[in-house]
Amino acid sequence: MADDTEEEEEESGGGGKKKIIIGVVVLAALGGVYQFVLKSPPPEEETPEALAAAEAEAAADPVEGDIVQLDEMILNTAGPEVGFLRVGIAVVLGEGVLVADFEMRQALAQDVAVEYLSSLTKEELQADGGIPAAKEELSTLLADAYGMDEMDQQIVVRVLFTSFVMQ
Repeated sequence: MADDTEEEEEESGGGGKKKIIIGVVVLAALGGVYQFVLKSPPPEEETPEALAAAEAEAAADPVEGDIVQLDEMILNTAGPEVGFLRVGIAVVLGEGVLVADFEMRQALAQDVAVEYLSSLTKEELQADGGIPAAKEELSTLLADAYGMDEMDQQIVVRVLFTSFVMQ
């Protein structure tokens, strides 16, 4: 008789243990689903590297200031076929750059523009994206030629073509 009661207790206790194990497994599975599916990712910490990247991005996009119109130019294009380019250029200065300071060195901008644009062929300029590519390259050349001012701001941000006629 004692053996019968011990067997009944083991069977009833074993069933309870099975329920506990199943409950733990279900809770672990739900925890995994929450962790990998439902939980939002942790916010990114502002590490020194992240702050430096944000500062570099801000420096990469300088704020635009005044616009200075250069005199219209008539240039020969490069290549075996004689071609002409009449171009009007405006220079977008960085914020805080004084127009008078730029105008004192305006000949530099004209020289860079003449040298670069006259090195291009009509075919290069007439190709798809030729004019925007020329504008982008001229912007880079002028930004490099003028550099930064005393307050570490870019003097020339970009150029605009106000007229552009090829013949």
